[in-house]
Amino acid sequence: MSKDLLPTGSTQLERAASEATVIIGGIRVPLRTLWNPQQCPLPLLSYLAWTFSVDRWDDNWSEATKRQVIADSYRIHKLKGTIAALRHTVEPFGYLIRVIEWWQEDGAPGTFRLEIGASEEGIDADTYFEMERLIADARPVSRHLVGLNIILEAPGEMFTGGVSYTGDTITVYAE
Repeated sequence: MSKDLLPTGSTQLERAASEATVIIGGIRVPLRTLWNPQQCPLPLLSYLAWTFSVDRWDDNWSEATKRQVIADSYRIHKLKGTIAALRHTVEPFGYLIRVIEWWQEDGAPGTFRLEIGASEEGIDADTYFEMERLIADARPVSRHLVGLNIILEAPGEMFTGGVSYTGDTITVYAE
């Protein structure tokens, strides 16, 4: 009995290809690991991101950010178009976000502003533009971003003091 399903008239090339591919069945593929954003090997994360339909991807992101973006992808797509999606889009970068909508401060209808609390390192231009693109993808379509404020809090001691100098000037004239 034959070990392959090739017809009797198969060429020598087809038989060699059949024998070479027999070993593929014996290769163990760890699907649970490959489909888990926290366990997937680093070189395969970009393919996993594509599979999970991650909207924006940058190979220069840190490994932790890549894994978090992939893990949050389902939740972002589920919440896309809501304020929660904006939060989940920006938070993997390690920044805090505050959304101020038009009705909270008498702005133009359908607009919102964002205040992003940056870490001590701040935000470089590339990260700023990347966050702008991510926010544009996740925001509600009926809302328009009119302001993006980056807030940097620098903790430290500050010494203040004050001096007060008062007095009168008297001029004495001879008579």
